Amino acid sequence: MINGNYKMDFKELEYSHRASLAPILRAKNSYLSEYSFTNAYLFRKPHNYQVAESDGCTFLYGVTYDNKTYMMPVCPLEIIPQKKLIEMGALVDFFFPIQEEWLTFFPEDKFTYSYLDGDSDYIYLTERLATMAGRKLAKKRNLLKQYNEGYKTEDFELTPERFDDAKYILDIWERDILQAENHGSDYAETLEALEKMTEFNLRGMIAYADDKPSGFVLGEELNDEIFALHFAKGVREFKGIYQHLYNAFSIKLNNEYKYINFEQDLGKDTLRQAKSTYYPDEMRKKYRVALIK
Repeated sequence: MINGNYKMDFKELEYSHRASLAPILRAKNSYLSEYSFTNAYLFRKPHNYQVAESDGCTFLYGVTYDNKTYMMPVCPLEIIPQKKLIEMGALVDFFFPIQEEWLTFFPEDKFTYSYLDGDSDYIYLTERLATMAGRKLAKKRNLLKQYNEGYKTEDFELTPERFDDAKYILDIWERDILQAENHGSDYAETLEALEKMTEFNLRGMIAYADDKPSGFVLGEELNDEIFALHFAKGVREFKGIYQHLYNAFSIKLNNEYKYINFEQDLGKDTLRQAKSTYYPDEMRKKYRVALIK
């Protein structure tokens, strides 16, 4: 792409980029779910992700769900010259997602800051989900009890050997959600994650109720403190399945990670209701930083 007096090289995000991009993204030590090669790769089609290289700096070009173009800085912001940020900012609607601590790299006389509530990630203390303690979670504990006492339950590590059972759950979930809600789903992205769980070092759990597959969760480590829960799918006929998935998997993670990231709600009422009723310990904002043009 030509803009002004410099040349920008854009390439579609491919699996071959993993070797170079994954370590850089992890080194950012971000709590935001987007700063993961796995997440970017799985959602490369809806966001039209492209790798942009310029003068030794790497960015991901993408499109938001509300159809805005953005640049996601892959290399550390402290090594990107301000002139380069201005050049890149001129190509898109804004930089995104930018966490609050990074706003200092974007001077207020040249950039504006904004955020959408629907973009913010829901962050929970792993211990709180593992215990389900407190008055606020009383209804969740009741549903959890109904699941644990109402069925013969078993949980297993989600491995490729259990792919067929996980896909069975995913297919039922897709049918149910399309009947209940008039919007698309992340079926394709979830299926690819299941197919490539070993390649991406994904970690998950699959639950069974009365010997039937009832739900699964799947995610990955973002850094030493936080685990990103990318996918959670349950069969609705098993009351309390989601409460069980979150509780049982949090128990497994409790000695390893301080926090679990449930990602954003995308401004969808059903997702907001589901996530907010677990009372997040933090809503991690994702800023949209736009060049003043």
